[in-house]
Amino acid sequence: MTDTARNGNFELAYDVTGAGPDLLLVSGSASTRAIWSLVRPRLGASFRTIAFDNRDSGESTIAREEYGLSELAADALAVLDASGSQKAHVLGHSMGGVVAQELALEYPERVASLTLVATWARGDTYSKNIMELMASLTEAIDDPRALLAAILYAGAGTTTLRTASLFEMVDAAMALGPLAPREALLRQWQLDASVDTLARLVNLSMPVHVIWGTEDPLLPPWYSRQILDEVPAGFGTPIDACGHLPMIVAADDFVGAVTSFLSGVAGLS
Repeated sequence: MTDTARNGNFELAYDVTGAGPDLLLVSGSASTRAIWSLVRPRLGASFRTIAFDNRDSGESTIAREEYGLSELAADALAVLDASGSQKAHVLGHSMGGVVAQELALEYPERVASLTLVATWARGDTYSKNIMELMASLTEAIDDPRALLAAILYAGAGTTTLRTASLFEMVDAAMALGPLAPREALLRQWQLDASVDTLARLVNLSMPVHVIWGTEDPLLPPWYSRQILDEVPAGFGTPIDACGHLPMIVAADDFVGAVTSFLSGVAGLS
């Protein structure tokens, strides 16, 4: 069942499944909480999973102006409050990983651990080139199916593109819900170009797990290693032959990595 949290003028759609310690799932740009569909049932066997749509996506409020990562972290906090969670393990993918970093930096008392998936902490020429390309494609491609194909292609690793049909993946993703409005996508790509949490990561006091695909062309492995170099208590897991979406193309490996780490820090047997 979908519930709603509120942060100011924004309503944030979320739902809760499973039982155990709280686990907040934060999705990234051009995605919704449906991105966790393949792995959430298995995560829910050990954790009370809380997943939500960021503002400008899914069933949540579409913004009318630009916003920052702090506002998205406050949205995530509102979801924790509405769901009755006092303290949660937080798992964020891509831009959702940056939101998770901001949440942990601004509200450390609410975050038991961080799992950061295919994400980054400081933009550079490479990442800004990618985000500018995504914005240009969003403006230039009228057909939603073709636009989603371009977005998925940009993040797919070579193994995925050699072994799976790109447009079958597109159609499966479209069956879960439409892309956000173009102006919302553009705001997200613009926000992605502003990421810079790196210098503050030394202040993180909770355990941090960084997961990345070894073939991720969107945010290559060096961004994950950069995070690991800065966090005081960090642990890394590369997933081989995988691009930007390990929760989809390497679901078994992803669940194994997540649950192994979380079972240790949550004290589960």
